[in-house]
Amino acid sequence: MKPSAAELYDRARQLLAEHRQKESAALLDEAADACGGDRPLTLRIRITRAWLLFEEEGLAPALASLDEIARTALAEGLRDIACTARVQQGVLQARAGDREAAWRLLGDVDPSCLPPPDRMRLHLNRGTIASALRRFAEAADELEAAAELADQLGAGAIAYMARHNLGWVRYLYGDLPAALRDMHDADQLDVDVDRSVASHDRARALLAAGLAEDAHDLLTRARTGKLGAHEVAEVDLDLARTALLMGHRDEALARSRAAARVFRRRGEDIWHRRAVLTQLLAHPRREAALTLWRAATDAHDREVAAQAAAVALRTPGSRPARLPDLRRDVAWLSRSPVVSLRMAALVALASASARDGDRAAARATLRRASDSLVNAQLGIASLDLRTASALYGEEAAALDLDLAATIGPSALVSTADRWRAAARPVARLRPTPDPRVSDVATDLRRRRAEFRPDSPDAASATRGILAAERELRTLTWTARTRLPPTVSTVPVRRIAETAEQAGATVVVTMLRGGDVLAVLLGKQRTTVRLADAARVSALVDAVRGDLTAQANLHPAHPLAGVVAASLSARLKELGDVVAEPLTRLPGMLVVVPTRVLAGVPWPALPQLRGRPVMVAPTASSWATSGRVVDRPRVSALVGPGLPFADDEAAAVARNWPTTHSTSFADALARADLVHVAAHGEHRGDNPQFSSLLLPGGPVFAYELEGLPVRASHVVLSACEVGRATHRPGDQPLGFTATLLSAGVGCVIAPVAPISDEVAAAAMTRYHEHLATGADAARSLAAATEADPASGAFVCFGAPWRSSA
Repeated sequence: MKPSAAELYDRARQLLAEHRQKESAALLDEAADACGGDRPLTLRIRITRAWLLFEEEGLAPALASLDEIARTALAEGLRDIACTARVQQGVLQARAGDREAAWRLLGDVDPSCLPPPDRMRLHLNRGTIASALRRFAEAADELEAAAELADQLGAGAIAYMARHNLGWVRYLYGDLPAALRDMHDADQLDVDVDRSVASHDRARALLAAGLAEDAHDLLTRARTGKLGAHEVAEVDLDLARTALLMGHRDEALARSRAAARVFRRRGEDIWHRRAVLTQLLAHPRREAALTLWRAATDAHDREVAAQAAAVALRTPGSRPARLPDLRRDVAWLSRSPVVSLRMAALVALASASARDGDRAAARATLRRASDSLVNAQLGIASLDLRTASALYGEEAAALDLDLAATIGPSALVSTADRWRAAARPVARLRPTPDPRVSDVATDLRRRRAEFRPDSPDAASATRGILAAERELRTLTWTARTRLPPTVSTVPVRRIAETAEQAGATVVVTMLRGGDVLAVLLGKQRTTVRLADAARVSALVDAVRGDLTAQANLHPAHPLAGVVAASLSARLKELGDVVAEPLTRLPGMLVVVPTRVLAGVPWPALPQLRGRPVMVAPTASSWATSGRVVDRPRVSALVGPGLPFADDEAAAVARNWPTTHSTSFADALARADLVHVAAHGEHRGDNPQFSSLLLPGGPVFAYELEGLPVRASHVVLSACEVGRATHRPGDQPLGFTATLLSAGVGCVIAPVAPISDEVAAAAMTRYHEHLATGADAARSLAAATEADPASGAFVCFGAPWRSSA
């Protein structure tokens, strides 16, 4: 039976929603030929055609067509059709970027004149546009109304879009975890829709979080979907922004230029200005920025005007005209709920003050920037998201350190501590783990356990593992665990006094240009150059390679001597670079590392053999987070496949009264001191999938976030889990970093592979010393002094000892 005109029309609209424009156009032709004298349907077909006209020829022809349809419908007494045409005009205005005009058009439409399906779409579009205009309460109301109508009508696709767009509202409001949660939950709805636009929106949210690589993957996927010319250009524009964050300026320039050409050809001035702005961000030019600022100001496009003003303010050159107007616009941008925009504005204001010679004003603005960034990070439970957003503070931190360097060592330390504050241990309030995290982690463990690389379905199994990893990661991003509203740093004077009282020297390191500098706090307060950063990085990699080879070779292996000699030479060379300048400092060394020092096996360096060394996230956290525990509760856990693991557990039991724990999470919640002897893995590609292999399968760092934690000291006798992957702002990620962030005060863990026998012997000696009341760093120094191979163990965090 031949389909009716109405059926053809409905199918054409569905195809258009799936971005299958050519097929939709063909069906609309068939529907028009079949509708006979049905005037309402004829006009509705023409309204839908206007979207295709917009995609093919741009906004002006589509609006003209819809205007003519609305007038015709009113003349024929078809008020509902006229309203539908006005709704379509508003939607197209919004797609072209003129949201104010779209809001006015849609606001004038009376919902009661529309049938329920069209009313549902009106609420959806109003909500979407209101969100872009920062009318967040109105946006939420409209989207909730659209979702409710969609549920009543069984319109799954609209319900999906409404709930996804609610996530977009939360993103614009600055609530990133809630945004990702709503978008994720919408994506779980079983509806047959093209998800390219939704993928684009999720990519924008991830981009706002600083997760550039994840955003790039989503955008690339979205671009292969069934998008129109405008949508493709929008995706290209966000790919350009992503390339900027990843440091690929040439790619950003090329993509933004391509998008600008599309928008100009289509007569979409608002989007064209956004593309030009992205070109300026890739290749800043003051005069071009001023030109764009004037054009955007004249067009009342305040967002682009403010961002162009920020580029002009922070770009070196002659002082621009109308400086107060530029500052006014940038000051407005500095109050944006979007972290990236807020930080760019504050950097611009600080740069302008610094060029004017007002360093005090510049530093005050940068203080506001660091506080703003840290507060935004602390509003997020996920360590992955918290550290990613530090990307937007990198330029501000560099300028702040430049200004601090002109003042002195104390200013450098306080500045570095402020920018590293998000890496400090942050106690959670009312932990609320999402049960879905546990379910997905269990599924991931099962998939990994069942995986066989030589099986016929290995490719499919690999895809399943990657999908489970993506799901686990997304769920942790959406966590709702409450965090303190701020983190305060400790005055440098107090840090220095604490160091003197403890007989220690705090060594705060930072990258300045291509050098690693260290500020020393203790009996003396000074700044020294340690080494060339590239050389340190190469030596750390070489030492880790030798430690790995030694851990995997039997002592009787023919190459064992060669590897040992190579390791000895490289440890000395690395020590000459990073430790020799510190050997004359008194007492314990407390190192606050920059990223190139993150993998240094400090106890293995010959210059520091037997010397207590602690590695702390910040100087403030070391000075304030030390613990003395009376009669600690101790738990020892053993993983499979380690021949000496039971010996380690027995050594722990000889030195401490131990309690039984059913799992690592249980041990963290009930014990003060937790010892784990197990295989470990650090995942450099995704550090939060670093893991410990326990009897139930691997325990991932992601699973630790939000758990209740009593343990103040954790010993990880597991290869490499002391390693960290650093993001901009020296924000560390990995298993040990996650434990410290979760509130564990002190962690012992290796930064490189270590043989089971060596680890068991070193940890036996460690607990013997620790049980006498010696602190963790001194106990580790004594335990590793005799065997350089055991020097891969490093003491992280803050002082810990028992009162025994």
